Amino acid sequence: MAVLGLLMGFCAKVPRTIHTPGGWVNLILTGLTGYVASDIITGIAHWSGDTLGHDRVWFFGPNFIRPFREHHFDQKAITRHDFIETNGNNCIGMCPPLAVAFVAVPHQEGFGFFAWTFVAFVSLFVVATNQFHKWAHADNPPAAGRWLQRWGLILPPAHHDVHHASPHDKHYCITVGWMNPILNGIGFFRAAEWIVARVCPSWLHIEERNRYREAARANALNGSPTPPLGAPPPPVGTWRG
Repeated sequence: MAVLGLLMGFCAKVPRTIHTPGGWVNLILTGLTGYVASDIITGIAHWSGDTLGHDRVWFFGPNFIRPFREHHFDQKAITRHDFIETNGNNCIGMCPPLAVAFVAVPHQEGFGFFAWTFVAFVSLFVVATNQFHKWAHADNPPAAGRWLQRWGLILPPAHHDVHHASPHDKHYCITVGWMNPILNGIGFFRAAEWIVARVCPSWLHIEERNRYREAARANALNGSPTPPLGAPPPPVGTWRG
């Protein structure tokens, strides 16, 4: 409710502040930039949940890490969550920056106004991300969701299926997915893993990926089966790269 109230407050402030056509154009560009930024932010958060730490870490383990990893084994679980369970964590995470932006935003057009409005847009789209993610897994999402998916304006199911193909090591961005080809292309997440492996290798959790690759090599050599999509990974260990 706090997030909803803050967003409604921003909606009330905007028309009282923007008085020029250029201001409205800047607002649209700010919103588009915020949408792309939220795609990157949710991608980094998703990669972190899939890759860093383990589910026994105090607080973050059971509340943030475990849901990401269990999602690989039961993709439809998210579709059984109610609205609060689906969106609650994102609302909690975005409430502080949104509250700061609401208090700090000036009452006149200018860099400060659009900078804090950018924070509000990012907060809005991050809050909405898990709902888009849920619809990408739903057998029958609402008509509006299907229309947005069809036009590529929110995360499309076929696009997200790439992430759910073993070993789940690409297409982490889940707001809309626009940034996935770019981040995959520049090797952003592999570079991040390389850095973590050299700074704090015990943080890495890539056993599922290593298990899949080892089994694929065995399959190529002697015909043994590759682990099926969604098979449970071995116990958490450390970097083996």
